[in-house]
Amino acid sequence: MKKVLFDIYHLPQFNFFKNAILTFDPEEVDVYCVNRGKLLQVIQHELPNYHIKCIGDYKHNKGMSSMIFKIIIPRIMRLFREITSNKYKFILTANYQANFIGKLKGIPNVAFNDDPRKFVFPFLKFSADEVYLPPFGTQFKGVKFFNALKEWSYLSPRYFSPDDSALKVYGLEPKKYIFIREVSTKTSNYLTQDKDIILLIAEKFPSDWKVVLSLENKENTALYPKNWIILKEPVTNIHSLMYYSTVVISSGDSMAREGAMLGVPSIYAGIRDMPANEILIKKDMLVKLAPEEIVPAISKILTGEMKFEEQDIFREKLFDEWDDITELILNKSEQTLN
Repeated sequence: MKKVLFDIYHLPQFNFFKNAILTFDPEEVDVYCVNRGKLLQVIQHELPNYHIKCIGDYKHNKGMSSMIFKIIIPRIMRLFREITSNKYKFILTANYQANFIGKLKGIPNVAFNDDPRKFVFPFLKFSADEVYLPPFGTQFKGVKFFNALKEWSYLSPRYFSPDDSALKVYGLEPKKYIFIREVSTKTSNYLTQDKDIILLIAEKFPSDWKVVLSLENKENTALYPKNWIILKEPVTNIHSLMYYSTVVISSGDSMAREGAMLGVPSIYAGIRDMPANEILIKKDMLVKLAPEEIVPAISKILTGEMKFEEQDIFREKLFDEWDDITELILNKSEQTLN
């Protein structure tokens, strides 16, 4: 019988749980996900021997109404049927939907969150037996805390070692290129954000800057500078590509934080004011900038006018200070299953 259900709603959540999932035998777990961006393809690539169920398709997402009535509500109904028939012993998420079904069915469940949004977070607290947050300055009642950010579960030196062979595929040299992430704005997190923030300023990048671009919406590929390297997913060892860059720029918050945790000067180009980002801003490895400020800031980073702590020293400090979150996930699983 399957013991554990992992419900995954977007790629950073998969990265968060991956090391924990891999400690289980494939026959002990089910991994649920949605068809969103490259999430399904990446999970299938990374977990070839595991049972993966894709419930919900973001091709139907044309705005808030379609997201609710064509994706979220049908997905919750399908989750109810799946969870009822499989009789899981434990549910782990970084979302809320499977937790809600777990609550209805009396199945122990835990959620890990780093984005306590006004409308979703109260429902998550209602649904989950336990909710874990990073150590934000704002206090939230009825939650527990882990001393790290979620991305540390796979970027800690305990789990990630950079591999410079990942650069050879693209003809790159360490610390001689810029890494950029451009996210789609067709999700609830970014509905109010301007589309294609990086594209709007791309022409301002000097032609001699080597740029590697991770582009979520591939429909716009031809609109970016011809000399930019545009990655094709699934990307082997994308975090090594980030680690060896001179600077990481992202219009999405997750990859901006990843860059900072890798000890790379990082720029968040999006509009969200997130407590998780603030932790790394205070550690002086992440900055939030308006689009028109980005190219001048990159110039200052490349010339050394803007200084940041040395990469390995910064990561060693995080390693000494922060918790091993994968260990926490596995401890919670062991307590529940035994």
